[in-house]
Amino acid sequence: MKRYFVMGLVLALLLTIIVAPATAQGEFAGQKIVIVSQTGSAIGQPALDYGQQWAAETGATVELQAFAFADLFPKIITALQTGTGEFDVLIYASDWMGDIAGGGYVLPVPDTLKESIDWEDMIPLYRERIADWGGTTYAVPWDGDSHMMYYRKDLVSPDSQYAAEFESSYGYPLAEPVTWAQYRDMAEFFHNREVDTAGLVAPIYGVAEAQRRQAQSFWFLMTRASGYAKVPGDPFFFFDEEMNPLVNTPGWVHGLQDWIDVSPYGAPDMINFDVTNVRAVFPAGQTVFGLDWGDVGPITIDPNASVIQGLAGFGPHPGGDQYWDRSTGEWVTPESGVNRAPFIAFGGWVISVAADSDVADAAWDLVSYLSQPELAGILATTGGTGVNPLRTSQFENLDLWIGAGFDEASAVDYLDAIESSISDPNAVVDLRIPGAFEYFDALDTGISRALAGELTAQEALDGVAEQWNAITDRLGRDTQLRLYRESIGLPGEG
Repeated sequence: MKRYFVMGLVLALLLTIIVAPATAQGEFAGQKIVIVSQTGSAIGQPALDYGQQWAAETGATVELQAFAFADLFPKIITALQTGTGEFDVLIYASDWMGDIAGGGYVLPVPDTLKESIDWEDMIPLYRERIADWGGTTYAVPWDGDSHMMYYRKDLVSPDSQYAAEFESSYGYPLAEPVTWAQYRDMAEFFHNREVDTAGLVAPIYGVAEAQRRQAQSFWFLMTRASGYAKVPGDPFFFFDEEMNPLVNTPGWVHGLQDWIDVSPYGAPDMINFDVTNVRAVFPAGQTVFGLDWGDVGPITIDPNASVIQGLAGFGPHPGGDQYWDRSTGEWVTPESGVNRAPFIAFGGWVISVAADSDVADAAWDLVSYLSQPELAGILATTGGTGVNPLRTSQFENLDLWIGAGFDEASAVDYLDAIESSISDPNAVVDLRIPGAFEYFDALDTGISRALAGELTAQEALDGVAEQWNAITDRLGRDTQLRLYRESIGLPGEG
């Protein structure tokens, strides 16, 4: 489980020199901090590893309660609503802020903590929008998240030995795809083709994507749908001005059908993939393309996990070659040929302190320790941690990435792909209102049935829309609309 942590654990020793301890030795002696997060090597494990280092310096003890991702929100919200006080530090999806912070279950972040972690170095998207609820900061961003595309740049290139054949077959140059249609064409072209990977000539597959239910796959539908359904200048994406679902409108349906259509060019058993499979299969040279958060980047340079060091290309995920304009009821072809609408999927893992914690001072001290800029740099450049760049300094300090093993061109490519996504004016910020977990669970179930061939794309999303309306009505349509408007930067009352 810790194979990507060799570098991280060694650097952890150096961190005791790089990062000054937040407190005097033994200040929290005898106090126990319970962290809750997800299972696996990503997120929960580094929190425990470095949390134990903090504990050794302060005399406290740290315990991690870890749950599978599908179970994490129910475990957290049940504990908070019933007042069990069993968790002190919560590391959770920023999408759940509406339920967790909006429910009054976590403490505001102290100004002194912000000062201790160089708050202004956090990218504004994360420190201003992701960490706040109702104008108050309730969380510390720990991970910067948006989806991106990975590809074999030795294969997908105008200089590739396959370029002439591809252009003859498809009528345009072989280069980094900018639309989902191009992505599909290239996946089809390479699927089962014998190529040279690290000196071994063997068949390669087209794509690696997470499609398994209850394994975060629904975010990858939204990544596809954004290019077809996000109208430039229109902030509404999940719901319209009256809180009616947009999930079954033509742009969303096209996105799901597009995903169904590319599936035959996926790695074997892709329908049962989660992101950990993508993070293993693409660096192993088994596919031409991979879709994920920023996690794959550092893994591609790890000689223990990757056979494509220096061969990975990084780019924003593709967009739509057309989009559905809901105001006119027509498809629109952009003049540029692509509707870029980067999806800020998930929005990153955030850390909060439970309002019912009886060790809040120690908990905040631990949060400060885990959120130091130097540690953020170590985690972002170490494969397998689940932590992606979220600080301005991480984008400006190229030496950080080169020192971790990136060559300069790859480091620039990787950082540009992330930065162009999170700064795009047409970017879609994930759903963050109360009930987000329920909305997404309904979506997850619907799309899994479509991917399995049980329902058409339209049938599946019509069913999801019906469930979304039921959730909205139960939670209060007027309240949900007000909170949704605020979440997309509009006044609560239209």
